[in-house]
Amino acid sequence: MNGKLIDIIQIILLLLILLSANHKLLKKAKLLAKRTLVVSIHAFSKAVPKKRNLVVFGGENGKGFRGNTKYLFLEIAKDPQLNCVWISKSDQVVTQLTKQGYQAYKHNSPKGIYYQLRAKLVIHSHSINDDFSKPFLGGAISYNTWHGVGLKKVWGANKKTFSYKILHEKSWLKRYFGSFVVKTNQAKTNYVVSTSNAVSSYYPETFLVPESHVIQMGQVRNDVFFKETQEDLLIPEWIRRQKVIMYMPTHRNFGKLETDINLVFDFQKLNQLCAEKGYIFLVKRHMYSSGQVPSIYENIIDISEEDYDPQLLLKYTDILLTDYSSCYTDYLLLDRPVLFYSYDLNVYLQKSNEMYFNYFDVTPGPKVNDFSHLLKELEGAMEDPTCYAEERDRVLNIFYAKENQGEVLQKQVRYIMEHLLR
Repeated sequence: MNGKLIDIIQIILLLLILLSANHKLLKKAKLLAKRTLVVSIHAFSKAVPKKRNLVVFGGENGKGFRGNTKYLFLEIAKDPQLNCVWISKSDQVVTQLTKQGYQAYKHNSPKGIYYQLRAKLVIHSHSINDDFSKPFLGGAISYNTWHGVGLKKVWGANKKTFSYKILHEKSWLKRYFGSFVVKTNQAKTNYVVSTSNAVSSYYPETFLVPESHVIQMGQVRNDVFFKETQEDLLIPEWIRRQKVIMYMPTHRNFGKLETDINLVFDFQKLNQLCAEKGYIFLVKRHMYSSGQVPSIYENIIDISEEDYDPQLLLKYTDILLTDYSSCYTDYLLLDRPVLFYSYDLNVYLQKSNEMYFNYFDVTPGPKVNDFSHLLKELEGAMEDPTCYAEERDRVLNIFYAKENQGEVLQKQVRYIMEHLLR
């Protein structure tokens, strides 16, 4: 009896192993079929005739209407000879722009697909995969404004991405077929906007474009720093009129390495310092962050769920507190104190993201890894905002060339009109 039972158990185990293997094979087969379909549609899209005056815009991972592409869209759409269309993955964005009299369509709607297939030029802030439906854009010109000037290696330079792994694959067969998939993240001709010589040096590897297609023309979204517009009123008066410390952290491996915010801040002591010095401490967490900021403190307010434009928030920030986020490189344009709370730097570098620069060479402000030290440095920044001013200027000139340290919208529009749409 025991022998028969053992035989039955072995058969069951064998069946489970086979089913498990088949499940894995099935998943691989589905992935292969999906990639084959995407590559095929992408190749077909190159043959679709393009409309010379059709420009398609998108941004914010297809979910929002703000940033570099927003301002380019609003300006270029003024030209009556051009047909400007915003493509989004958000019903809310499509409804908002349609009500304002603009053309806007979902990325997977019939009209959305049609305009993507026919567009001569696509202007976006992330990859065409993030902002659009990438299979339909194989024959277009891509103008990638990108969405920040940061430290972290991404896309073609990041060892954890599919693109990097395929490009460095030892097997020529896998590398050959994988390259077709990598190319679906690009259009026929690709440009990317840079901000300085230093940044331009690593963009060809990152975005897989020739050096001649890296254009140093700044970040349009930062124009809000240098002028007053009606947009400023979108930030509540209670923020605009007070002295503000803004905490803007980045994500840690898309939330997998996050530490509860209550474990790295003593909010009671922080609230006491802010009350004594007349500051409010605003928390603008990344979408992947964990933990809940206590709501019992008068001078500490979590605005993470509010839809405030990050650049306008930076404009009304007196002291910025961050970690590895690219927000500080933009903030340097304002020449105000920035502090770096890098309590998990070793873990971050080992398990989350490699960096283009040595972290300590390009972070012009105190770098602290424990809360008591942070509290002292915050107080120091409140008392003397000119501290680290020379360092801030040095690092600003690494990330932003002098000609890109002011308003840049009009020169980008001129480049697009004269070189890409002529």
